[in-house]
Amino acid sequence: MIRLANVLIIDGDRSRSAALRERLAGNSYHATEADTPAAGLALVEREHPDLVLIAGSGSDDGIATGAVIKSNPATSDIPVLVMAGQVSSELCTRALEAGLDDVIADGGDESELMARLRPLVRLAIMHAELHQRAMIARQFGVIARDRVDTSASARPVLLVIGDHPGAVATILDPECEITVTDKLYEAAELLTRRNFDAAILTFKEEPEGLLGFCSEVRNNPRLFNLPMVLLAGGGISHAEAYRRGATRVLARPADPAVLRAAVLMLVRRQQLRWAIRGALNDSLQEATRDTATGAYNRAFFEAHLAGRLAVAQAQGRHLAVLFFSAPNIDGVRQQFGDDAALHLCQQLGQWISGLLRAEDLVALYRRNEFCVVLPDTPLAEAEVVMHRIAGVLAYTDFAVRDVYQPVKVWVQVGSTDVRAGDNVAALLARARHNLD
Repeated sequence: MIRLANVLIIDGDRSRSAALRERLAGNSYHATEADTPAAGLALVEREHPDLVLIAGSGSDDGIATGAVIKSNPATSDIPVLVMAGQVSSELCTRALEAGLDDVIADGGDESELMARLRPLVRLAIMHAELHQRAMIARQFGVIARDRVDTSASARPVLLVIGDHPGAVATILDPECEITVTDKLYEAAELLTRRNFDAAILTFKEEPEGLLGFCSEVRNNPRLFNLPMVLLAGGGISHAEAYRRGATRVLARPADPAVLRAAVLMLVRRQQLRWAIRGALNDSLQEATRDTATGAYNRAFFEAHLAGRLAVAQAQGRHLAVLFFSAPNIDGVRQQFGDDAALHLCQQLGQWISGLLRAEDLVALYRRNEFCVVLPDTPLAEAEVVMHRIAGVLAYTDFAVRDVYQPVKVWVQVGSTDVRAGDNVAALLARARHNLD
């Protein structure tokens, strides 16, 4: 069975952990259980799961166990979520101080649980990709970071959107730099001009288009990781808000300590993503880079894909491969010369990279043709990304050196996912065969 992630549940209540395991299995998560903190910590070190979910009650609320995981350099990159019968201000504050990643109520809505797990799993995938690239880079004589240090993180930069910003600003202002706007269209413009660590939406009366704004942000290739905290009144379904892209939904008025912890945990997560993104670029050096386009070269790409394929087959994980081919670049070469064609190909690679996640690897496979590896990504999701990128490229006017007119490209695309018995050659041949 293909799995989205490996989750470790630490819970002394076996019936509760079994029920949670079934809930996770229904959403393609593979769960292992430990009924004591000691057993759980041993499994964390031995198996290094993608996510640890600690359920506790009474004096054993899981914070101490999570703190041990986060304080161990060998396991500190594993996201830790605490599930509690009551999400109190004191619990949230302690979880924040311990470096944990989230606190969620036990027995909550299924859609909320999955919405809260997904970004944590993506963070685990980014960490795994960082380790993988650093390992492969060493084969090419390149020293790259395989972990990041966020101990000196920058002061959080927040965008508060709404006509009721005072309470939020009061809670967060001492620790954060805050920009305020009461109009959604102004917020959209601000988000295009500056990088924010999180956005908080708080209105006395929810305006028309509020959830549509959340969807637009989540579907924006540059902003899809942006944490959005929605302080919702009774007129908004929390399940619908999560479906439309909110990262965290809190009932209004929110407990100040719960709000502070929620925002600062999300900020910490966002700053970690940016740090990993920067570290991933360490592996893109002269020995691993295609000199003409700046993308990864084919040798590094094939070594990396071989490693990813081995992991996917051994652990039953998703792996998708996409091809983008632009045959009309040869027409540009014939009409305007090699330099113009090279400049256009460079831009094509940059656009493809810019429309993907940091953990997706882009390489020049052959002339005018790029290949993308998307780790832990189902084929259906990868194809949505593929067609979105193809659509953007088709509607883009490229400015090419010494060509005094806009240049269009049309791309052929192909995709596949890992199958039983695949090797690198078979996987790539199938993806290229699907070029249309």
